Amino acid sequence: MKENNSPKDRRRFPRVSSRVYYRIGKSQSLRQRVSNISLAGVRIYSDERLDAGEEVELELYFPNGFSGKGSARVVWIKELPPGSGTSYDVGLEFLNLSEEVVKELTEVLKDKS
Repeated sequence: MKENNSPKDRRRFPRVSSRVYYRIGKSQSLRQRVSNISLAGVRIYSDERLDAGEEVELELYFPNGFSGKGSARVVWIKELPPGSGTSYDVGLEFLNLSEEVVKELTEVLKDKS
């Protein structure tokens, strides 16, 4: 039997597309929508160049109006071609989220499953 080793099949935490928005530190004044999110991390698009391994502070904004801060590490970054609408595709691993943020994130994920 052929083994399926696609990244999607190896994920411990399911990713969902949701109406969750983010802002990284103080560098981005506008909230931007996440590409997908899980309890382990988030995929975002950014015009700001980040470095793999870099730790960033971020704020997450949930559909119900709740927002909370946390930290994440850049796991990977991919430069996007001109005309993509943004410069980088970025994968972040959550490092430190408050209990309240984890609770809201769990609710968002539950609503999407």
